[in-house]
Amino acid sequence: MDSVTFDSVALDMELPEVVNYVDQRVITQNAAASLDYNPIHVNPDWAKEVNLLGRGTTIAHGMCTFSFMTTVVTNWSYSSGGFISRLETKFIEPVRPGDTITSRAVVTEKHPRLKGKSFVVLDIWAENQAGKKVAVGVAHVMLS
Repeated sequence: MDSVTFDSVALDMELPEVVNYVDQRVITQNAAASLDYNPIHVNPDWAKEVNLLGRGTTIAHGMCTFSFMTTVVTNWSYSSGGFISRLETKFIEPVRPGDTITSRAVVTEKHPRLKGKSFVVLDIWAENQAGKKVAVGVAHVMLS
């Protein structure tokens, strides 16, 4: 991949997407990593009985979706010395076992700085296999 610099970035530039398949194994591994063993995440029998959100399945941790979205930005900028200085997300739909989540980002603003690193603002989002957004956000990325 070519080096990413502030000057090489254009408004409306789309970053390469990242696709992740979510199954119960991914959700359980995220529970172990985060120490969040809430039964809505790790107990399919409990989730089916309680039927929270009307589908009777476990749901992925929001931070799992957050990590998918962050990977779009880090894959694009970190090897060139860029880094995330601000990241905000909002989760709008649950991610369930069997979902394929595609995370995307587009450059919406450029902010040059005379001293220190200039930065770009990205709209970031994740959508499921039906094209429905499951999370949205904004990232600020410092670039040389």
